[in-house]
Amino acid sequence: MDRETEVALCDLQAQVYVLRLALRALVRTHPDPSASLATWRAALAEVATISPVAPSYARGSEYLAERCQAFAEDWTAELVELAVPARPD
Repeated sequence: MDRETEVALCDLQAQVYVLRLALRALVRTHPDPSASLATWRAALAEVATISPVAPSYARGSEYLAERCQAFAEDWTAELVELAVPARPD
């Protein structure tokens, strides 16, 4: 892997890591984590009705759409883990 690609990949991985940390911090400090989860789900539902946030050259990319969907599902799972109290065993 060339140096430029490696730097770009590391930058993206670092951004994802920091965004996950931010997600955890927000949910942990939210007074009603289940409301946070509900708001997240509402935001996902409205994505189809608002203008896309991806740059115009990437909007038609099926790969980008698949990756966005996968990350949204990952974040939803993390929110559920943080927002829904664990059942005592």
